[in-house]
Parts: sequence; C-alpha cells; structure tokens
Amino acid sequence: MSRTPTITPSSTATTTPSRTAAPTLTRTPVPSATLEPTRTPRPTITVSLTPTQTASFTPTLTFTPSLPPTITPTRTPTPTPSATSTATAMPPPTGTMSRTPTATLTPSHTPTLTFTPSRTPTRTPTQAATGTVTRTPTPNRGCDRIDFVADVTVPRNSIFAPGASFTKVWRLKNVGTCTWKTTYRVVLVSGDRMGGQNLMPLPAEVAPGQTVDLRMNFIAPAVEGTYQGNWQIRNDKSEIFGTTATANRPFSLFIRVKAPPLTGTVYDLVANACSAQWSSGAGTLNCQGANLRRNGYVLRRSVSKPENGAIVVKPSLLTVPQNTLHGYIRALFPSFRVQKGDRFQAIVSCEVGATSCGVLFRLDYQLADGVVYELWSVEEHYERNTSTVDIDLSSLAGQDVNFVLTVLSLGPASDNRALWVEPRIVRSGSASSVTLTSTP
Repeated sequence: MSRTPTITPSSTATTTPSRTAAPTLTRTPVPSATLEPTRTPRPTITVSLTPTQTASFTPTLTFTPSLPPTITPTRTPTPTPSATSTATAMPPPTGTMSRTPTATLTPSHTPTLTFTPSRTPTRTPTQAATGTVTRTPTPNRGCDRIDFVADVTVPRNSIFAPGASFTKVWRLKNVGTCTWKTTYRVVLVSGDRMGGQNLMPLPAEVAPGQTVDLRMNFIAPAVEGTYQGNWQIRNDKSEIFGTTATANRPFSLFIRVKAPPLTGTVYDLVANACSAQWSSGAGTLNCQGANLRRNGYVLRRSVSKPENGAIVVKPSLLTVPQNTLHGYIRALFPSFRVQKGDRFQAIVSCEVGATSCGVLFRLDYQLADGVVYELWSVEEHYERNTSTVDIDLSSLAGQDVNFVLTVLSLGPASDNRALWVEPRIVRSGSASSVTLTSTP
C-alpha cells in the first residue's frame, strides 16, 4: 500500500526532501480467522521531519496500522501482505521550523470485528427435521362427520347425589360420506371420565344419513361440584372426529353433584348403641351386657314387648338401671350435627311383665363446653300404656351435639326394665330435585 501523508506547517518555506530514504514498516500480524470489520480505520502514521537550511533531510517514517489495510475474506483465510510499503512525503516548506511536527492519524472509534464465515450455514429447526407431531391424524372431514341430535337422557346440568349410578344416551347422526364401523371407538378427549367406558365400540354400523343412540353407564363423583366429560369418535385409522362442519367439537356429559336433603331417619340410636359410652353408678358398662347384671346393662332387640302387651317388630333398646335405690343407666352418644327440622322420635315403655317398674326417661344433650343440658323427660309406670316422644331439635341446628339417654329409678330398681322403641333422629325435606329423561 502506498500513501502520501500531507503535512501543512505554519511556515511558508519550501524544502525538498531526499527521496532515497526508505521508511521502516512494522506490520501487525494478521489474525488467522476470517474477519470482516464493520469499518476500516485509517492507520496511524507518525512522520518525523527534520528540515535543514540546505533543503535536504531524512524523514523517519513509522507506519503502524492498527488493522491490516485490506482483508480479503476467503474460505481459507490466508492474507498475503505486501512485502514493502512506500510512503512519499511532500517536501516541507523552506525556512526554519521551530519544532518537529508530528502527524498522527487516530481512528475515531474502536472498530468492531465481526466473524463472517465464507458460507452461512442454514439452521434447520428440530420440528422441521422431525416433522409435525400431532396427537392424532387429521381426519377427512367429508368422510367422518357427526351431527348432534339430542341428549336422550341426562340433559345438561342434571343433578345427582354423590356416588349415584346413571346411564347417559347421546343421539348422533352420521352426516359424512363414510360408514361408521363397529371398529370405531367412543373416546374421552378431555374432562372427567366419571366411570364411563373409554374406547367403547359403536353398537352397530351407521351408514351416512343414519342415526345412532350411544348408551354409556356412569357413576357420579363422591364430591359435590360440577363435572363435564367430552367425548368424540375414533375411526379405524385412529383419526378422531366430532360434531359441526369442522368435525372438531365433542358431545358432552355435564352434571352437577349435590347431596339431596336427607329424609327419614338420619341417625339410628339402636344401630349406634355400641358407639355410645354406657355407664351407671357402678362405673362403665359394656354394650350388649349380660342380662340381670346388678350394675345395670343394655340389650339391643329387634323385637320388643312393651307393657301394653303388643309385639313390636322394631329395633329397640332394653335399658336396666343399676339395681340399687335410685339407680340409673346412661349412654353418651357420638357427636351429631343437627340441622333445622331435625326431630328426636321414640316410644318409651316398661317391658311387659315388669309390674313394679317405675322410671324416669330423660333425653339430655352435651355441647362442646362439656355441660349436660336436659332436653326432655317423662315418668313411666307400669300402667299398660306407652308414651310417644317427638321433640323438635331446631334450637340446636348447626351445632355438634352429643345426645344422652338416661333411665333413672324412681325408687328401688329391682324390677325396672325400660324400653326405648325405635329411638332415632329424623329429618324432613323434599326429595332430590334430579330430573331425568326416561331411557327408551
């Protein structure tokens, strides 16, 4: 590379330098990588001139380029610099110069080197290399298409009790051009299965234009809430199709699970008798104790005989107090959450043949504070009559209550055999509001 630096000093003298001087060239080694500078900076040239009166001087030229003057990118980057470099300085002006001027060329900014390969490789995305992955093949929309006709049973928002079994029937029409074969399967594509049969085969072939009733058995979940299952049909090519013109919408099951208000007996004290804590003045008693024990005992009966002589085929408790003056027997039952409208019902009587019976029947309750409160009581003597108990428990609604049955002797207890016939808590309320379409 040949470059002619221009130096303009303040003097107007004219000097003719000798042209036999050879400048010394120091070249920075060229990197082996192929580089493409975003900007080719001008090299830094330092020229030292010593003018004389005889118009003859030997300039010292130091040429140090910060970057190679020319970079030619090739596939094999092997730059070949010029063996010699010639710099020609303009004659300095004649006259006496007060100092040696130095001309320095400095790049205005640090160049940024960008590596540019001779051939830019093309990155192939992984998806393009492996192909598009889909869950199922795309069906021929004209071949397999469904027209949803009706929910024959279990319309949308039907309400079921937890764990209830039911049968869902969808009526579908084949509006495609292909016959649905028995190798086609009904598949769950999303939502809750609810015990339904995934991959259920079609019941029969369905030609274009025909309808079919798909019948499937389900079980309502155990937890209250709203549930939905979405179903489609899979053909023998593993292509899934549904309803509408795009054949991509499912036919669904949408139900609500809600426990209906309980009616009838909600707590049977005979069935839960051995869950209660039985005691007398003698201490803790065993459930279903031995007959005629002096410390008191309780017996569960399926058939009882009250003092009026009738034979009652109902669950009953025969409770006998401790055989002592004013002896008693008591049962503390597990906690029970009372609701508005709950009622305690029973029939109380002395057992037939216990002619000296004289007792006090009492219903108490205990709350979380541990205090026992009296709720109801009645005296019963052997008079060939029975007493019916029907107590509204609404005042305790919303509370967890431990009910207490007590039988207290009104004197000597030797013949006190007291019967609780069918003691229970009943709840009034309407039946479940579930509305179902009859299955044809």
